Amino acid sequence: MESNEKANLITNHVYTNYSNKPHHFKYKSTISRVLWLAFVVTMPCMAPGMSFGYSAIVLDQLPLTVDEQSWFASLPSTMMPIGCLLSGPLIDKLGRKTALMVINLPSFVGWLLLSSKPAGLYVLYAGQLLVGLSVGLSTTPATVYAAECITVNYTGLRGCFTIMTSIMLNFGMFLTYLLGTLMPAYVVAYVAAFVSFAAFIFIGMLIPESPPWLFVQGRRVDAEFSQRVLRIAQPILQTSRAKSLDGDSAAAVRVRSRIVDRLAEPDVYKPMVIMTMFLFFQQACGSFVLTSYMIQLLDGLSVTVNGYLITLLAGFTNLAAMIVLSMLLIQYGFKQLSCVSCAGYAASMLLLAVFLQCYSGGDELVTNAVVIGCVLLNMAMNGLGLRPIPYAMLGEVFPTDVAGVAGSIVACLSSVFNFVAIKSYPYLRIWLGPGVFVLYGVLALLTFVFVAVIVPDTRGKTIKQIGDDFLGIRPDGGVD
Repeated sequence: MESNEKANLITNHVYTNYSNKPHHFKYKSTISRVLWLAFVVTMPCMAPGMSFGYSAIVLDQLPLTVDEQSWFASLPSTMMPIGCLLSGPLIDKLGRKTALMVINLPSFVGWLLLSSKPAGLYVLYAGQLLVGLSVGLSTTPATVYAAECITVNYTGLRGCFTIMTSIMLNFGMFLTYLLGTLMPAYVVAYVAAFVSFAAFIFIGMLIPESPPWLFVQGRRVDAEFSQRVLRIAQPILQTSRAKSLDGDSAAAVRVRSRIVDRLAEPDVYKPMVIMTMFLFFQQACGSFVLTSYMIQLLDGLSVTVNGYLITLLAGFTNLAAMIVLSMLLIQYGFKQLSCVSCAGYAASMLLLAVFLQCYSGGDELVTNAVVIGCVLLNMAMNGLGLRPIPYAMLGEVFPTDVAGVAGSIVACLSSVFNFVAIKSYPYLRIWLGPGVFVLYGVLALLTFVFVAVIVPDTRGKTIKQIGDDFLGIRPDGGVD
């Protein structure tokens, strides 16, 4: 009987709302429909993602000192930790959908400030801070929503869909590079503000709230209705802990009051430690540095090809690699592809360092070919795993009842690492010369070792099964 009811959720087109009146939903349970939902859910990430490439296209248009340039490029990272910490309460207390809508508010205002012309330095700084806040807010909600609501019927494809958050962030970066070759930077900022406004409308009108979150709040009727709209065939709840809250709103309050205790349990603190270390290595090896200083880096390496053209090509390469990654995840897991990505990334950095150290120059063609080749290889390997996979994993390694808080804490620490990496690059380049790329390459090799030995393989597992692995519970119910 139970299985028949589940089947009806997929095949029947007539559902009942809160008043038991029939509603007709003509959504088909197909991959194309799921992709559309994933696009809508990740759309708020596009405008924040545009900030990743904005400093690269605007710095040569602003009369700034080296110190002012480093502050302008790194300022978004100072607000990202705050955004990450705020996203946790927004996700867990106000809901996944509300959190997705809130992302667009500081993004819209920040991009309007950056579009001001003429604008004082501190107005631009304020715009960068607000945009950085929106980046922090965007790191977790979409992946949590995707893991809970969009990929539940397609566990084997979860990696493919949860990676769409990173794809959308990097599509925003590519869009910045593309528009930066065609128009002044302040016009690009206007476009980003419009994207934020459009995303706010799309989220508000086109998706329901997350059924697991509604259930934890004691809103069972709303949860079941939302589940039917999303056509989720599996049971609403994905963790055994959440199941204990069935119909008991007082229990939900008790769980929220014990959040600190939950963070000390193995199925929460173990993935928190692992993901924090993964994101530390990601930032330390310069995963976001090249995209922030691309044009300045190319000029400093004596590349004579138009910097904006190379930057556009690099952004396209990074985006294309992420799209390829989303397809490869159907067959391979996060762990395997991360290893390939780290190895390729390390090779690109070490090859670039050796060339700069050993080649005396003199042939423009050789310099252009090798430097541009290494940069494009770096962007491809970066997009193939090192950059998107850690953030995608934040949406699946934590239990539903603490996904927002735990994910936001880890993302907050990642933002701190991001600020240090971007702020320090100009000085490391001055102090170490080509040695800075040796440093990044060696750190990428250490990341490879960390992923191969420590990072868990989550492919094909439900959120409950991942949590059971951290708790040491075997599939047969035994304990390791």
